[in-house]
Amino acid sequence: MPRHTPHALAGAALLALAGCVETTEPPRDDGLSGTDPQFAAMETPCRAQASRMTGSPQGAVAILDRIRTGGGPILTLSANGANYTCRLEPDGSVTVFSEFAN
Repeated sequence: MPRHTPHALAGAALLALAGCVETTEPPRDDGLSGTDPQFAAMETPCRAQASRMTGSPQGAVAILDRIRTGGGPILTLSANGANYTCRLEPDGSVTVFSEFAN
């Protein structure tokens, strides 16, 4: 049976580990918009607008999903048992509307 030295085993382990290093690729241009910073910036104004619309406390407005679209980022919200959509407008403002308004 072949004998393996600790250095040989350590080298093999490092090679195996090197194959597991994650690389970050640049975002692809798929025609959709919606980045993590955009979604994060939308959360407070979307919750505030949904709160005003529904009378629900702002803290009770739940963000259900982040959706990238060709027309801009969208957050789906839940307030008082109903679902709403919050869209980022070209001027940076947001618009909240009922899911049935589409």
